[in-house]
Amino acid sequence: MKEINKLVDLVTYGLKSNFDVINLTGDVENPGKEQLLYNGVLNGQYPTDESAADGMYQSDIYDQRFRMLKSRLRHKLYDLLYHINFDEPGFTHTTKVELECKEYIHKAHILFKLGEYAMSDKQLNKCITLAEENQITQALLEAYELKSDILSHECKPTDFELTIKTISDLRVLNHKEKENRDLFLRMRMLMSKSIHSRNTCQDHLKKAADSTEKLWKSIQSINVFLNYYQLKTWLLLLNRDYNGLYKFTIEASKIVSKAKVETDRFDQGYNSYLASRALLAAEKYKEGYAEAKAGYKFMDKSTERWFDHSETYFLLAMHNQDYKLAKRVLEDVIKNPNYSRAPEVTVGRWKVFRIYLNFATPGKDMLKRVRFSDVYEAAEYYYVESKGYYFTLPLLEFIHHINKDRLDLAMNKLDEVENYFFKHLNEPGKNPREKQFYKMLKTLKTADFDVEKTKSKTEKYLSKLGEKRTQAPFSDFEILPYEHLWEVVLHTVEKMKLANP
Repeated sequence: MKEINKLVDLVTYGLKSNFDVINLTGDVENPGKEQLLYNGVLNGQYPTDESAADGMYQSDIYDQRFRMLKSRLRHKLYDLLYHINFDEPGFTHTTKVELECKEYIHKAHILFKLGEYAMSDKQLNKCITLAEENQITQALLEAYELKSDILSHECKPTDFELTIKTISDLRVLNHKEKENRDLFLRMRMLMSKSIHSRNTCQDHLKKAADSTEKLWKSIQSINVFLNYYQLKTWLLLLNRDYNGLYKFTIEASKIVSKAKVETDRFDQGYNSYLASRALLAAEKYKEGYAEAKAGYKFMDKSTERWFDHSETYFLLAMHNQDYKLAKRVLEDVIKNPNYSRAPEVTVGRWKVFRIYLNFATPGKDMLKRVRFSDVYEAAEYYYVESKGYYFTLPLLEFIHHINKDRLDLAMNKLDEVENYFFKHLNEPGKNPREKQFYKMLKTLKTADFDVEKTKSKTEKYLSKLGEKRTQAPFSDFEILPYEHLWEVVLHTVEKMKLANP
């Protein structure tokens, strides 16, 4: 109990005079002003400064009492950030470990300044053990530097000299890692700044990947390897080398399993997600099924990663025309208890997938009621490069109206397709698949919806459509590939002609 008694003394007599903890449930008898303001925010009573000032003091936002109250509450809430639970599934192992190390070091610094060297050293030893297991170099360096200060105060020359030697080695390693991190961050900025920046940084990216690989092989640092992993991934994506990307994910997993480091530093869930996407782009659907199924063991069902991975699994099934599997994946997503709490972007995308699946199997509609408003609202959740996605939306409505015998409305939707094509997709040298598909639709119209005549006249376009089937990096996949969508269109038109001879 000696340590606990000492801590009781420290926190009892050393805390700030105005320190008291906000009750986060809001259930407090005789609450103070800070607690009342917190309760009001918690219950949604004070969304703005104006409403809070009026509720607390029947005054305006310039009232000094209100401004001071806000400042005190803000300070207390910031203090609570130290108690955020990073064990939740959405945080990476690296994030958890880095923050835990920082917490140990912060406590050690406070105890050191209070003259409690033994207690400070105990916190540092915990940090060192955790940081060594996970190769968190920065935390190791900070811990040993403070440890050297303690050893100097305690006049332990032998331990001090050993610690200084460790610090010297760590500083060299940390410097190399920091320089490489700077290089990685520069590349990440170029990759995310704009489409043009990403498409023109390939040479810089290759040099960065090569130099990072060389450094990693030289110093065997997991921190450098993780930078190399991401740089190499981007490079393979820009080169559209999807087979190479899949092989690299397998190789990376093996490298980490052999490394002298906690394997959780490497995000196996992301690696599996990446492998599944690579197999989808390479049109290796059966292999993709196996990879996607295996990847679930690395993902918690409450995370965005799980929903993203399920999206890849769904698209693998859709592209392979395995609509039973696609439906099963879709149902698993909707039944996930976390689906209703998922971000709006996630829910929006799955509404879109549901409608596409509905039209993928002519004559076997899955939805009793089709709401196209859901589809158009979700359109904003697709990448800028995915203009072809919008191109197909009126076409789905065309199919829907044909199925409902609303021919005039159906023809209007074909006009919308044409207008959208000329407005957004007719740029020279871009959107090759959309251009071939538009030619096929135009041929269908000029052939007066004669399916047999259309088939013979569109063979060359269909052939070129297949030649252009290479997934653009960093863009959404076609939900229903144009080849399959064309089959659905022809089947629908054929049904229309039979019903209206």
